[in-house]
Amino acid sequence: MDPRIERSLEEIDAADDLSVPLEQVARAAGLSMGRFRHLFRAQIGMPLKSYLLWRKLQRAIESLASDNSLTRAAHIAGFADSAHLSRTFKRTFGLSPNDLNKKANVTTRKNTS
Repeated sequence: MDPRIERSLEEIDAADDLSVPLEQVARAAGLSMGRFRHLFRAQIGMPLKSYLLWRKLQRAIESLASDNSLTRAAHIAGFADSAHLSRTFKRTFGLSPNDLNKKANVTTRKNTS
C-alpha cells in the first residue's frame, strides 16, 4: 500500500469520532484533495466518505461486542444517537444491531451445546 495512504489511515484511526475532514486527511498524506481522492479510492477500493462510514460501523460493532449499550456504542463510533446508528446499520447490513445480537446469541448457544 502507498505509504501516503497508510499515513491517512493512521490519521483517520486516531480521530475519536472518525469525523475527519477530507482536507485534514489529504494534508496528512501530503497530497492535494483531488489527488488524494483518486489515490485513496484506487488503494482502498472505495471513496473516503464510504470508508469513514464503514469504520464507524466497525467501531460500533466492536463496542457492542464489548457489552456497551447501543447508545454508548453509537457515541463511541461517532453517530449522533442510537437511532442514527440503528438506521445506518439496517441500511448497510439489512438488520438492526439488536437483530444481529439476537442471531449471535442463538449461534453461540448452538455452538456450546
